[in-house]
Amino acid sequence: MIVIGYRRDTGEWVCKEAGGLYRFGSGQLVFTASLPDLTFAVRAQGGRVGPLVGILVSESSIPALLGGRKPWLETVIRSFHANGGITIVSTAAGIGEKTVSGYVFVPALERFVESFTPLPDAVYNRVKSREEEQSEPFQTAAARLAARGIPLVNRSFFRKSDVYDTLRTDRRLWPYLLPTALVDTVDDVRAWLDQYSCIYVKQDSGSRGNGLFRLTALPGAAAICESPRGQKRLRALDELAPLLQSCRYIVQAAADTDTWNGRRYDLRVLAHWQRGRYTITGVGVRLAGTQSLTTHTFHGGTVLPYTEVKERIDEQALGQLIALSGERLSERFGFVGEFSADIGVGRERQLYVYEMNAKPMVFDEPEIETQRLRRLNQLFAELAHLVP
Repeated sequence: MIVIGYRRDTGEWVCKEAGGLYRFGSGQLVFTASLPDLTFAVRAQGGRVGPLVGILVSESSIPALLGGRKPWLETVIRSFHANGGITIVSTAAGIGEKTVSGYVFVPALERFVESFTPLPDAVYNRVKSREEEQSEPFQTAAARLAARGIPLVNRSFFRKSDVYDTLRTDRRLWPYLLPTALVDTVDDVRAWLDQYSCIYVKQDSGSRGNGLFRLTALPGAAAICESPRGQKRLRALDELAPLLQSCRYIVQAAADTDTWNGRRYDLRVLAHWQRGRYTITGVGVRLAGTQSLTTHTFHGGTVLPYTEVKERIDEQALGQLIALSGERLSERFGFVGEFSADIGVGRERQLYVYEMNAKPMVFDEPEIETQRLRRLNQLFAELAHLVP
């Protein structure tokens, strides 16, 4: 580790080391006889220091971060610093042609300081809406990073239909996929319900179980419609027409799932890219409530220790599923360094992909979050060629 400094008056990053010039992100440190008041302990290897990691956030996240209301993001930033890296938090508008304007966390001061850095070694995308990712500032920032060969980790959110279409391109993944398709009309839904008798209908861009409901066919044209808010009997599927017109929906055939003490469960798998392949970082289990449609804790689900169902899981198959999925997702969406997967377990222990997420939420299991921080540090060190 060496100590470097930041001069607020000139925007220069400097060091006292006489061993030669050090690369810092896309720039270089300036030699100085004395360090300024803002200093940072960083890793040094092969003529480089850091890594310098950009964290791209929404405009509305900046006041929350500075006000201490982004605890998970601050934990990630502190972890990067503790491992000899530096982060620059910025919005898309802060990414310029050669520099980034944003906020750097100063461990000695325990606060963020407005600053400039060279373009970073890699950028972690934590923008919180699809709309912002499609905006002109974000697209301009992404293009600038791509032009310099700077990895933008997790370029965009996933839509459920795109994930399904992407995984379908690999025949090795077919056994893990439930029949899934976009639907536009009530007639589309009716055809699926006639074929499968029980289906899930989900918002294509939904999350946390929002916008999800299950349809079970009844004699005639009727059906039972269950949602996180309860259930009701539909006398005709035409009652769904206004809902289907409000946004994009997919349908997915229901799986015959395994149960634990009579309750459905599924797996929440966290994965990261490491040394050229995708591996599992941690596995959580979510247990549905006795009357719950989903296993999401937001809708009555509970956390179950993985050890309770571990013997029921084909971990070799799960590892292959995650490795192949990560490869296909990166081909489709750009480099995916981190993702999570909601995986169902069938009565015969077969695994089913429900959905995959480009920006995993915080896991309830502390041990998974601890391992996540390690993996993120390894990921960005590797992207910056600073792997021990």
